[in-house]
Amino acid sequence: MKKVQFIFGIHNHQPVGNFDKVFHDACDRSYLPFLQTLEKFPEISMAFHFSGSLIEWLEGHRLEVLELFKRLVCRGNIEVLGSGFYEPILAMIPEADQVGQIKKMNDWALQRMDYEIKGNWLTERVWEPHLVRSLNGADIEYMVVDDYHFLTTGPASKNLNGYFYTEQEGKVLSVFPINQKMRYAMPFEDPQVAIDILRSYTTENGDSLIVMADDGEKFGIWPGTWNTVYSQKWLERFFTLIGENSDWLTTTTFKQYHSNHLPRDLVYIPTSSYFEMSQWTLPTDLGRQMDHFVRDLEHQGKGDESRPFIKGGMWRNYFTKYPESNWMQKRVQFLSLNLSQLESKGGIPSDLRDDLYRAQCNCAYWHGVFGGLYLPHLRHAIFEHLLKAEEKFLASGGSLPGLVDIDSDGVKEYRLRSDSVQLFIAADTGHIREIDWLPSYFNVTNYVQRYSEHYHEKLASASNDSNAGGSIHDIVLTKEEGLQDKLFVDGYRRHGLIDHIFDINQSQDLHYRGNLQENLSVLSSEVQQHEAGVQIKAMGQVGQSQIQIEKKVELHHNELSVKIDITNTGETTIGQLYGLELNFGLLGGNSPDRYYLVNNNNVGALNTHGDEPAVQTVALFNEWDNFKINMNFSKKCQLWRSPIETISMSEAGFERVYQASALLPHWKLNLTPGESLELELLLSINKIK
Repeated sequence: MKKVQFIFGIHNHQPVGNFDKVFHDACDRSYLPFLQTLEKFPEISMAFHFSGSLIEWLEGHRLEVLELFKRLVCRGNIEVLGSGFYEPILAMIPEADQVGQIKKMNDWALQRMDYEIKGNWLTERVWEPHLVRSLNGADIEYMVVDDYHFLTTGPASKNLNGYFYTEQEGKVLSVFPINQKMRYAMPFEDPQVAIDILRSYTTENGDSLIVMADDGEKFGIWPGTWNTVYSQKWLERFFTLIGENSDWLTTTTFKQYHSNHLPRDLVYIPTSSYFEMSQWTLPTDLGRQMDHFVRDLEHQGKGDESRPFIKGGMWRNYFTKYPESNWMQKRVQFLSLNLSQLESKGGIPSDLRDDLYRAQCNCAYWHGVFGGLYLPHLRHAIFEHLLKAEEKFLASGGSLPGLVDIDSDGVKEYRLRSDSVQLFIAADTGHIREIDWLPSYFNVTNYVQRYSEHYHEKLASASNDSNAGGSIHDIVLTKEEGLQDKLFVDGYRRHGLIDHIFDINQSQDLHYRGNLQENLSVLSSEVQQHEAGVQIKAMGQVGQSQIQIEKKVELHHNELSVKIDITNTGETTIGQLYGLELNFGLLGGNSPDRYYLVNNNNVGALNTHGDEPAVQTVALFNEWDNFKINMNFSKKCQLWRSPIETISMSEAGFERVYQASALLPHWKLNLTPGESLELELLLSINKIK
């Protein structure tokens, strides 16, 4: 009788910094009921991976999940798969951290599960050939990737069973392909569909192996799947069908199969991830074109045969698509590459390294159909652990340079640091890239600006029916009606200390929408360092006249002083408005513990709009984290304030996310040729109590 072997793999993960409620909900709706269902079937073999960020939370909050997991491991049901402990994209971190994170997971499994890990789950299946070396260095023998990784290497889809060898510089790694048909069928089609797919791969010798490994969250958390998987017992019916077909269908593990079978062939896998990721990484217009192109081929019935010739972008494109992602990654990488300073000073403290590793958790660095980069609390967790690691680095004798190109864009940044505030200023424009309130490990300029996304064209057809069936890649949901009316795109990088000059007929609403009509064309700018800060000089064109804007920025303890001198260097009067843009991201836009005070009056939450005259002082309060940002202007201003809100996709549909509060204090200019206006902004960050 023809037979086939089957590996069912599950990857369970929650990001560093995710909300406790999300962790609990994931346990109740997926992780625990899945394991409880598997417990009923002692004959079923599976492979499981729990990420380290999830493991740490479970150990403190839901130990029963890990205890059941361990019982099933000991019973022989489960193979434990490893990965980088805090679920980094391995290709985005230095090799030493790749090995270190994987070994940390291996050590945990040995100590807590009495299990020796031999295989790895590859985070987001992001593969680059050089990873073979670091995986070998961490004693990993095999890894799971998508069948899409193989499509341009030679083996036809029908021959993608078992495992293959790949090598780099003489180091060998085994790679198991995941079957896409199974991944798309489970659990969105009837269980019998998956069984029929498996039957199509049977062979006389029974060596054929099919792998379905995917996110555990699709079994209970993705829209509609709780009802399908547990209420309608999809998982239990699938396991039952496996047992009923045991004469030709056998479940196994990667470790068992790898030990008893030879590789199919030698392959060289190109840099790649799963197919959908290759589209998400593309610039918006190209991503939209690829989406249309693929759908056209599918409608023509040519989707499968064309797939080997379709390739989008690589994962690292996220660093060019989203400068905010690049900035985070380079900030973390820069610290990692400087840890060698501590080797001669007593070594690297383990808690420092763990905070650095936590700051490498992948979810906040990219975006597809999940919130990812667009979720402020996930980015906040990255910066929180980075700032903790930096503090420990400096306390251990390390040092950080005051001028360096952090984000590898060809422009250096000045780093100003006091006992309570850290500041990064671009050396070409003088714009503020980052402000950190060190006592709370809080980057107060942590936000993502409003981008056009390829999926925004689907917003008009989105539904609020959360029980709609189908794959997360196919259904289009929305959490809120009327989001099209709030879909705006920023045409410039919203940093701090941005100069604006505009006519009096412009409005707060135009600035909110990103449509402010500028009259200032910057011709040149230079930034020089002085003892307590930097000096910025910009030359520009305003209509038929010229203007010079000088700023002297100084950091003392918790106070930032910005002295501004605006001079008409042309031959005609300048009579427009001058604005100085500042943007602050304090997480909760509609939270009652986060609000504005304007001239000491509470004017509402941080996601409110305002157009206030004669403003002398502004404060943004964050009671939850016990600090406030105070701004005092030497001359009263007109203040426009508005929220920066993005519209992005999540597993539950389109959602509006508060990113930051945009402030544009502005003053009327009436400068004759040679005349100047002097202004000063005092910005301080203080504990509330």
